[in-house]
Amino acid sequence: MGEMMFDINWMELLVLVGTVGVSAAVVAYLALRMFVWSKAASKSIEHIRKHALWTGVIAWAFSGLTGANRAGIYNPDQLQAEPWATIPWLAILGPVVAVVAVHAIGQSTWPAPKSPRRVAVLEFRSTRDYVSPALGWTVAGIFTLTAATLALLFFAPGFISATSVILGESGQSIQTQHGRTPGYVLATALSAGFLLLTVGTVLVMRLIASRRSLENLTPEQNNTLRTIGMNRLLRVSATVASGLAAVAGNYLSQPAPDSTATSWVNWLAIVNAAVLIAMLLWKPPFLDSPTDDAGYNALFNTGRSAATSAGDGPAAAKLSNAAGITAPLAGTLGLVAGWLATPWFGWLGPLTLALVFVLLSHLCLELVLRKNYATPGTTRTRLKAAVPTTLILAIAVGGLGLIPLLIMVSGINRGGMYDWPGFGNSAPHFLVPLVCAVALLCAGAASACVVLLRPGLSNASELLDRTLRRRSLFRIYRTVGGGLFALLGAAFLAVGTEPTFGTESANSAFGIVGALCFVVAATLCFYPVRGFTPADFMPAAAKATGTTSLKK
Repeated sequence: MGEMMFDINWMELLVLVGTVGVSAAVVAYLALRMFVWSKAASKSIEHIRKHALWTGVIAWAFSGLTGANRAGIYNPDQLQAEPWATIPWLAILGPVVAVVAVHAIGQSTWPAPKSPRRVAVLEFRSTRDYVSPALGWTVAGIFTLTAATLALLFFAPGFISATSVILGESGQSIQTQHGRTPGYVLATALSAGFLLLTVGTVLVMRLIASRRSLENLTPEQNNTLRTIGMNRLLRVSATVASGLAAVAGNYLSQPAPDSTATSWVNWLAIVNAAVLIAMLLWKPPFLDSPTDDAGYNALFNTGRSAATSAGDGPAAAKLSNAAGITAPLAGTLGLVAGWLATPWFGWLGPLTLALVFVLLSHLCLELVLRKNYATPGTTRTRLKAAVPTTLILAIAVGGLGLIPLLIMVSGINRGGMYDWPGFGNSAPHFLVPLVCAVALLCAGAASACVVLLRPGLSNASELLDRTLRRRSLFRIYRTVGGGLFALLGAAFLAVGTEPTFGTESANSAFGIVGALCFVVAATLCFYPVRGFTPADFMPAAAKATGTTSLKK
């Protein structure tokens, strides 16, 4: 048993933090290794981009300090609380350890050298060579602000909670006031996290600068990749540092016992929100590929113009990528329209119409692509395995699973927690989910037909045309599959929460299965679509020339 200090079992805390930290590290390692275990794909520039991107995404996911927002604050009913008991150590130290560990793991999981001959380049690389001055000074300013805030916090006094009765013209009113621990208590915890973040960030920066170069990248590309790693590390570290300052600001903004203020503003939280937005919008540099003439880089780097040999490929690909903007907007409009239809469809109205509007946005986008870049009569490229088999199976399971569930729904009592009004009490209870499923399938079928019947692109490679069709079909199928599983989950919830009147209660297991169906639905709806490759933009003439030279 560990020594008790400040009424905290430090050995138990160490075991808890260690277990959570190791688990998070294993998850992050496996997630990153998924992008480099494939020997065929590990050398592609797109795979390297994904690895760098997902390192940053996973670190952002672990960087939240929301659980530490009330650190050091007493509730009104805590009159004799232990000061150290108000410190959520895991919520403070967990994100810091995760951010540093994820970036360190990301730098340790790059593809290993595969060449039988390895070339060692002796060069001195300084950390500051890969940090843009603007970002470096901004992050330094944020860290300085956090350090100054923690120094001020250390000397802040604490006070106990209070409850007072105020007599007014309208009668008595009870006013409660939160207390807070002595400042050094919270300052010690936040300083530990801040020191760990600072040291860890510096060490990972040194790791990024000193790691070996990837053998399939040029020296310029390796330097750009290191700059990208520095950029993403510093951005998330600055966000966590400002978050620690915001936690301290919430403590410092609590009104004193003799204050008559009934509200207060945490200005450091506003600064934290501004830092978060700025860091999200601070893009890293773009990792170029050697296929500039194919238009691949022009797709991702808006400042670069594609060569004429690429034809309409980059423009058509950018239009296809616009689905990432049009689909959320269409879904929002669908939510509004569904809200107007709640008297008839209940909460299934917004759910279904949002997905239907997303499908219609894909249909409209395909019509625009057909009008701008396809000529009627152009031969359509034949698709083989247009959609993954697992996605087709998911749609089949969701659709066939609805049949017995709709039969069960028709026999349950109305008025459950997750019930829907329907078209009057005389209408069958299964009518609403059935209409929603039919609307979803019709919208999906119409969108898929437009994609399949679209003429081929008139001024782009056939491979790109097939890629665009597959991407569009994938978006349509995943939306339909997610919608069917959402309706399936709604039916399970209705069966599992139906009201019972003096009879046996509903089986709650159906509600659990319904929740799992919603998890599957969300996974399907947001599953990433296949990315582009440089070969998609390679002109047909260039491919033929390359093939001929290889044969010779």
